[in-house]
Amino acid sequence: MTSSSLRDENLHHLGKICREYCMDGSEVYGVLISRDDEKFPLSYETIKYMVLKNISLEIMKKIFTQEELKNIAQDTNIKKNIYNRRVKKYFK
Repeated sequence: MTSSSLRDENLHHLGKICREYCMDGSEVYGVLISRDDEKFPLSYETIKYMVLKNISLEIMKKIFTQEELKNIAQDTNIKKNIYNRRVKKYFK
């Protein structure tokens, strides 16, 4: 299975996070990768924290490459804002 098909298979997890804002998983993924949130009801920062707080590290690794995860976590106070120990440890 290719990494893009594995990612596509797991995008529904991102969609669950922002469903009440009428955003699907691919839109959430796009905002996190591009940081372009102009067309959406939530800001990049809000989406980023929602994903980091609510999606398990195992699922995030199936959706994002290691480089993408590093870029998403960049400028994030992991110690203060993320409570999941496994996520904190990964981004240290």
